[in-house]
Amino acid sequence: MKKIAMIAAAVLACGAAQAQTVASPIYGEIGYSLLNADVVGTDFDLGAVRGILGYEVHPNVALEAMFALGTSDDSVRAGSDTVKLKLEHSYGFYVKPKVDVSEGLELFARVGFAESKLKATLVGEFSNSDSDNDVSFGVGMKYAFSKNMYGVVDYMRYYNKDDVKVDGFTFGLGYKF
Repeated sequence: MKKIAMIAAAVLACGAAQAQTVASPIYGEIGYSLLNADVVGTDFDLGAVRGILGYEVHPNVALEAMFALGTSDDSVRAGSDTVKLKLEHSYGFYVKPKVDVSEGLELFARVGFAESKLKATLVGEFSNSDSDNDVSFGVGMKYAFSKNMYGVVDYMRYYNKDDVKVDGFTFGLGYKF
């Protein structure tokens, strides 16, 4: 009886050790976005901190939720007035097809929808904020530093309609749980 109990304990221990080596399908990323907002032909350079929470449904497909908070605004002189623009926040949901091209290097695309809120201020006069959603898409690559940690860079188009376009590059770090 003791031998059976010891064998069962050894099998359970091996199973538990193997379960710990299987990579989790859940991952998170944090990055800094260098954004360009083209508003009726006037360019604004904005910054945001962006977070992504993802779930791998297949080795080549993931589902992601994104949230970004604006961190820096930009001002442009228009005659004697100054117009300031800031990204208040943005959030979106994406499907992410991806492919490993070499050891640790992955190329991916994203397609989904994003809701973004911009705030425009005519300095000394008034301010107005508005939010809208649009199809959002992009491409990027990630490089694994270890089994769980990786670096990521991507280009995303978050919004493009009604003479307003918001797009840019994000550089970040990710962690597979």
